[in-house]
Amino acid sequence: MTDTARLDQAETVPLDDPLPTGATRPMPEQPTPPPGWQGTPPPATATGTGPGNGSGPGMTAGAFYREAWRRLPRDVGYMALTAVLLCTLYAAFPAAVFGGGFRDLFNPFVLLMFFIALFIARWLGQFEKLRIGWADRRPIRPVDWTPRWRQNWWTRTGSAVANPHYWLYLLHAAVVYPIAALVTVSAGALLVLGFTWPIAVGGIALLNRASAGYSGGLDSTSVVTLGFLGLLSMAASVVLFPLWARGSVIAHWWIDHGLLGGFRAEVLEQRVAGLQASRAGAVTAEGQALRQIERDLHDGPQQRLVRLRMDLSAAERAIDADPAKARQLISEASTHAQDALDELRALSRGFAPPILLDRGLVAALEALVARTPIPVGLEVRLPDGLELATEIQRNVYFTVSELLTNTTKHAGASTAGVYLGLVVDASGIWYLTVSVTDDGRGGARAEEGHGIAGLMGRMRALDGELTVASPDGGPTEATARIPLGALNGVPTAHR
Repeated sequence: MTDTARLDQAETVPLDDPLPTGATRPMPEQPTPPPGWQGTPPPATATGTGPGNGSGPGMTAGAFYREAWRRLPRDVGYMALTAVLLCTLYAAFPAAVFGGGFRDLFNPFVLLMFFIALFIARWLGQFEKLRIGWADRRPIRPVDWTPRWRQNWWTRTGSAVANPHYWLYLLHAAVVYPIAALVTVSAGALLVLGFTWPIAVGGIALLNRASAGYSGGLDSTSVVTLGFLGLLSMAASVVLFPLWARGSVIAHWWIDHGLLGGFRAEVLEQRVAGLQASRAGAVTAEGQALRQIERDLHDGPQQRLVRLRMDLSAAERAIDADPAKARQLISEASTHAQDALDELRALSRGFAPPILLDRGLVAALEALVARTPIPVGLEVRLPDGLELATEIQRNVYFTVSELLTNTTKHAGASTAGVYLGLVVDASGIWYLTVSVTDDGRGGARAEEGHGIAGLMGRMRALDGELTVASPDGGPTEATARIPLGALNGVPTAHR
């Protein structure tokens, strides 16, 4: 029976059915693209054009103002804590660093305090990155804190003076951030004052009139004028308040992005190291796959074909002397030929079955699930019309096939689940995610030269990753993530 026929007759076990005790639902908390998602999601950039950052050149003034109101509670919370830090920590730290001026710069005690200030500034910078990440989700490049000198503890600690990030963090904590916080908090205080002064003036006037009949010499025209100015000031403060909050957060984000973020050269170095690891992983995975194919062919079809040849030779010798024995040998040879053909088909299904090319990844996974000896739930959350590179589909299918094979052969599981969908990280980069879980005995580990290590190498070759969580006693969850731009195969949707 072909894979297509098996698929047409298969019944996939839904994940909505209760799983056995101890089993986990694959990727239950992962977000999915909205129903109207079309095309490739735009990646986030340092200029703020990514999704969900509340700014960017493509946003209209009206949309920005509505977004400012929506983000107002979070922005006000960030600025309120900024005001508290400005009056305490960010006022004391610059005074401690520069309070003595530069006349005692070469004093050993002053130099020691200055050196300690580098580490305090690093802590303050990391705390500020945590705060700004809460207020504005646009990512800031991570910093490479690897010590330049690694001989011993003293050299590793002293290498802080050779790391430019420490000095940028010190500049941020002692100079730039206090000034920026003073300007933004003062602007907010003026708006608050613009809203409260009419209330204060009106309250004082009413108290004076009620207690002593004092009118202050204001005629009705002055009262009306003062009341109009007060209402105008209050309205302007309310209208401008969300713009101040959003603008202040954006200003602080750009300051943090410039001084607290990693260098682009560091990102490129990490990228080069990742590509080197991907290339090594691809070579290793390919070598392991070839050795596996060689073992499977040697232990299966090759042995059957040798037996087939021996049976046919024996039948050829006995066809005249003993026709009954010859017919028996030919029948056995036919059985061996069918077994060899079935094993070859099974091997081909593990790499690129015809249904994968004819009907796509989802149909191939459904056929794979239907062939698995244990019940397997399949959940697919992909946008309609999504096209993936053939190499990605082949590797995803192979990964799921190998993981399900391990589940049925080694894990002792009674049921399993497969999840396939899209996730997006904080940078706005979309990933194809596939997860396989089971309720088996657990204890799966990545060992050199074995199946899981080879699958990890395959994922690294696609600029992705495979993580396996398999505590002793189970359950086991293996999750692979592949960026949608892998192999320049950025998927697009049919229009």
